[in-house]
Amino acid sequence: MGIEITISALSEGPFDGLNLCLRSMMENLQKPKEEIHEVIRYFGKKKRVFNVHFRNIRGRHVDFQEVYLDNGEIDMLQVARTLNEVGYEYMVMPNHVPRHPDDPGGRQAFAFAYRYIKALLKAIETYG
Repeated sequence: MGIEITISALSEGPFDGLNLCLRSMMENLQKPKEEIHEVIRYFGKKKRVFNVHFRNIRGRHVDFQEVYLDNGEIDMLQVARTLNEVGYEYMVMPNHVPRHPDDPGGRQAFAFAYRYIKALLKAIETYG
């Protein structure tokens, strides 16, 4: 694996896993565009991903900005494909979204994020 995952021990219990927050993980990678797929495969193949916070960024470790799903450097369709590749079958959601003055409650931003995710999942279902 090209990245170092620092884990003292990964429990083999069927209920032990993680909420994979993509933004939190990507902000700690030097090359998030490439390395996030290795992280997903590492935990996904072990069936240890139980929830995904589906978020995008621009930048890398210590120099990043969270952005809307379609404005970042990460190919979110490819991220969804990698999740599909490892057999991930649970929730994919934005846990929060960037704010803007015209949408103080975040309703438009959340609606956009959920529909974007739905479109990605439909594209994978239809086209692979």
